[in-house]
Amino acid sequence: SMATDMETQRVRPEDDEIDLAQLVNLLIDGWQLIVGAVVAALVLAGAYLLLTTPQYEATFRASPAASSNFSGMNLLSGFSVSPKDAYTTLGNRLSSFQNFERYVENHRDDFEIPDEASLARVFANRFEIAGLTSDVSGSTELSLTYRYPEGEVGNENLNGYIEATAERVWEELKNRFARANQAQIASLNTREDVGEDKLIAERQHRLFALNNAINTAHALGIESPTTPQEFGQLNPEKEVIYASLSGNGALPLYFMGYQTLEAERKTLKNQMQEGLSNGTLRNTREELNRRAQIAAMLNKDSFYPLEEGVSNYPDERVVNVIERAYPEDDPVKPRTMLVLALAVVLGGMLGVMAVFMRAGMGAVLRQRRAT
Repeated sequence: SMATDMETQRVRPEDDEIDLAQLVNLLIDGWQLIVGAVVAALVLAGAYLLLTTPQYEATFRASPAASSNFSGMNLLSGFSVSPKDAYTTLGNRLSSFQNFERYVENHRDDFEIPDEASLARVFANRFEIAGLTSDVSGSTELSLTYRYPEGEVGNENLNGYIEATAERVWEELKNRFARANQAQIASLNTREDVGEDKLIAERQHRLFALNNAINTAHALGIESPTTPQEFGQLNPEKEVIYASLSGNGALPLYFMGYQTLEAERKTLKNQMQEGLSNGTLRNTREELNRRAQIAAMLNKDSFYPLEEGVSNYPDERVVNVIERAYPEDDPVKPRTMLVLALAVVLGGMLGVMAVFMRAGMGAVLRQRRAT
């Protein structure tokens, strides 16, 4: 039995060699089947490539704009626009389906979109936005990629969509500024009214004091300005004792005499509402005047003095444009060479499997005939 085992061990490697040679012969004999499978796969791949509309890609890239773009809106207290505000507003608008829908309504002929297609699905499939949240390094870059079919000038559509959206964002920022300015004007008007009311109240208080002093002056017979000493000499029978009630040594008002006091009262009554001014009121009115001029500019849409040095391109006003979308020469799908290479590999594999299956079936049939 030991001799038999050794003989078996000697035979096995030879068996392996025979099997490998058989396999190679089998594949050589079945070359037509393998080539046929590869050709069939290539034909199918060719049909797929012919029937599939090539898809292209266009990308727009931007980062937050310089803060100087918004200096016109950051002139006055109570309102400010930061580059990040504008950048985020633009990004949010671009990723809004309603915003895209509105743009397509006005530019439908520029897009290759089947009439029966769902616009929401088209938007979801074609657009990809990145950079609305800062990455780990803290750098911020907005990237909007648009995939479009052959026959559409997709890069121009993407640039047009961004420009129209940026224009609306700029208008929105100006409207926010205008609303903040109007709120400040309302506040300043109130402050002016309060300041004027305070001055009028002070004048009324003075008028009350004048009335009291005039009555006292009449009662004492003080016609023109005098002093307690003079008053004592004029009325020797009366002993005048004067003490300053205010504690600051000032003479009571009635010593001015009723003639002078009545003249002041007349002037004050006539001008109660006129010349209402003091330092605080002057500052309030200056601020009010500046804001009123800005409001007038915004109403006439002649905001240009506050847009000095800002680009005429809407997208460059809102963000710093790194790269506008440009036309791509090669489609992103289908990738012709990749599809053909896969067809050759898959066809070859299927051909080899078919050769093995044919050989296996032949062996089974021969065995059945033998039995």
